[in-house]
Amino acid sequence: MTREREEKERFSRGHSSGSGKSGSRYSDGSGNETSYQNSDNRHRSRRTTRKGLRIFVGTANLSQTIPVRSDEESLAAFLPNKGRASCLLNSKVKSSSVVDGVSKKDFNQVDRHGMVEVLVLGFQECLPSTVATGLSISFGGLLSKKASTDVPSSNASFKELDTMINAHLGDEYTLMMERRQGDMLVYIFIRSDLASSASIIDTHAQASRSKGSSIASTLIVGGTTLSFICMQLRDKEQLVPRKNSTISAARKATLDQKNATAEDFLNVAGKDPSLSSHHIFVFGDLNYRVSPPSNTRGVQNTFEEEQFIARNMLTKKDWSSISDSDELVQAMKNNDALSAFTTPFCKFHPTYKMQRAAGIKYDYSSMPSYADRILYRSNQEGIRKVEAIVYEPIHQFSTSLHKPMRGLFFLPDRKIRFDPSNQPQAVIVTFTHLKAKKLRIKDDILHSDINPYLEFSCDARCVKMSKSSKHRTETTYTTDRPTWPTQTVRYKVELSSSKRLNEIKDTLLHIRCMNEGIRASSVIGTVVIDLANIICKSISKEEWQQREVETHFYRGGTQTGKLYYNIKVRWEENE
Repeated sequence: MTREREEKERFSRGHSSGSGKSGSRYSDGSGNETSYQNSDNRHRSRRTTRKGLRIFVGTANLSQTIPVRSDEESLAAFLPNKGRASCLLNSKVKSSSVVDGVSKKDFNQVDRHGMVEVLVLGFQECLPSTVATGLSISFGGLLSKKASTDVPSSNASFKELDTMINAHLGDEYTLMMERRQGDMLVYIFIRSDLASSASIIDTHAQASRSKGSSIASTLIVGGTTLSFICMQLRDKEQLVPRKNSTISAARKATLDQKNATAEDFLNVAGKDPSLSSHHIFVFGDLNYRVSPPSNTRGVQNTFEEEQFIARNMLTKKDWSSISDSDELVQAMKNNDALSAFTTPFCKFHPTYKMQRAAGIKYDYSSMPSYADRILYRSNQEGIRKVEAIVYEPIHQFSTSLHKPMRGLFFLPDRKIRFDPSNQPQAVIVTFTHLKAKKLRIKDDILHSDINPYLEFSCDARCVKMSKSSKHRTETTYTTDRPTWPTQTVRYKVELSSSKRLNEIKDTLLHIRCMNEGIRASSVIGTVVIDLANIICKSISKEEWQQREVETHFYRGGTQTGKLYYNIKVRWEENE
């Protein structure tokens, strides 16, 4: 059974096809209509909603054209009106927009009333290249009452965009961050009633004329850190030759550069947000293309053959075959780039390269591709992981060669609740039988051998390492499969008050695998452990343990090895 057919059957269950009591309907893209949400009031009254953050992430490459006021319809189609969640969570949603694995129950349990709590927008190619070259400024005040009116004339186009966003979202949001790097622009908004418990702690921009640009910012909401990294990776498509003999090598070189640049952009001021934050979103014009495999003769396809293949796959709506030829999907699968992240399966037409018109009208001078993407990662586990609910392109957008992408994500709340009559004062968390496998280091003449050791760190004040434990293991020389069978690392986690319980719910433990070099040590990779999830698993037991836990080291968004350990959690009644 094909993926598309499975989707139709899953979302068609409960379809009412008779009287006026039938539910609202949506088109599944095949000309048929299917009921997704039942509008019967009896079902509505029974619906329960989960508490958590609704996060809207949108990315739009404007192809060097700011939408002018005469074309506000494009921006209106892209942004949720007044930030209303119902603009994405409604009975007219297409099955192609609902992320794989999201059941009707999951969809209906996300509150569709009111405004989304966090709203993030990323724009690329906002200015003609001759204007944007070398331009980099940071300014704020989109919705602030203290907004500066003294904006240079060169920013007139951005002021126009600001005005339209302001009018569309209304005044119930607080602008937390606005940053511009060249022709890239990023906004982070939070619903005004949450602004007092939110702050921006880091914002950094990077740019290279040959590689691309990025803007990274970290938002703290009530103790939870959310990092947003908007990227545009350059693609030297115009330099790829048309001759069969060299086209494959040129594309591989271009792809390798994009993979390397993605890793570089995850290094923000010497820190990797994908490892230090609780939840991370990477979005923008990543410029990964669809590259069909060689023909049956084993020869690279000509440009004309690729055009024929593209038209054929799009006519058949063969999304699985397109995904199999997607450079980003293959890069993640092969651990070449961004394998630490997840991106929803694309069940819709590629977003690039389009004609500047509403609807789906391709410019076949370039292979239709999913150039515009949103990826996400959670370092928290269990019920606290980010869930992708809706992921869709905006085909009504008419001013760009790209169709914008937007996604609605849900981050459920999590509380640690012990029985008040039987709550421990602290728990002891012990790691033993540590070992690693398949360690991979960067190519470096000073680190040709792997001499690994582990470092443990946790910044939470309620978590303290025991005096008998050490923050690092001994070094094991010349092996990518080190073991530390006698090493024991023990932490005491204080749970004596509600304040401590509130602190521990967002606590992360980091285990870094280091490579001892001739002059200095370098990081092989980092494992992030969600301590709160471990405590939740042991909440009803005075002693809980798990053997041979397997997890991965990551560096720059890719896997660099595996870590295995035994873990035991024991209650301590008295301090």
